[in-house]
Amino acid sequence: MRVGLRALLCWAILFGLTVPPAFAGAWLRDPGTKFFSYGTTVRESDGFFRPEYSFYGEFGISPYLTLGLDFNEAQGPSGGQSGHALVFARFPIARSWQNTKVAIELGLGGNHYLGNWDGMVRSTLSMGRGFSSRWGNGWINVDTGLELRRPASRPAVKLDATIGLSEGMRFRPMLQIETTYITGKPLIWAVTPSVMIDGRNNQTWVVGVERKTAGPPTLGLRFGLWRKF
Repeated sequence: MRVGLRALLCWAILFGLTVPPAFAGAWLRDPGTKFFSYGTTVRESDGFFRPEYSFYGEFGISPYLTLGLDFNEAQGPSGGQSGHALVFARFPIARSWQNTKVAIELGLGGNHYLGNWDGMVRSTLSMGRGFSSRWGNGWINVDTGLELRRPASRPAVKLDATIGLSEGMRFRPMLQIETTYITGKPLIWAVTPSVMIDGRNNQTWVVGVERKTAGPPTLGLRFGLWRKF
């Protein structure tokens, strides 16, 4: 019984860690501006469609501080619910040089599995850079992070990368790669190619396909809405 519960708990932690932290990166929000995103991923597992939901928000407080929140809820192959709720602060840690940004993000909150909540902490170092191409301007961002979700005793090491076009075309490509490693566990990775579609009122629609290895490998269809204020 204990072995089974431990296996379920480890699977839940691994499953939750592979849900990406949305759009965290090296850029801070301008003071007084806000950004929100809502996302849904539907994946097939064991003959069932399992939904995942996410909400993410950023608030520009000053040129040197962005506050935010990160929330998600997911259903695993066993039908168990898992997720987290996190608040974070992002600070620049180096001056920009040659269009490159560097920032650190510190987050604190909780995570749950089957209704049992426990603490969670996360720290992330991000480096981002803008670029120009024949199709329009774009960005590339790399995040390295350390995350601990109680009651797990070992932290997860994360390395994620995102590249995409920020302007130039109405239908713009984006590619996200996420990796998670916990000592003694297999490496988990996810690759998500997406298309961003500009809408009205500073809205952007995002549609993508995600290939993820966490438990059994799965394919997921991702829908998202971004909005700036």
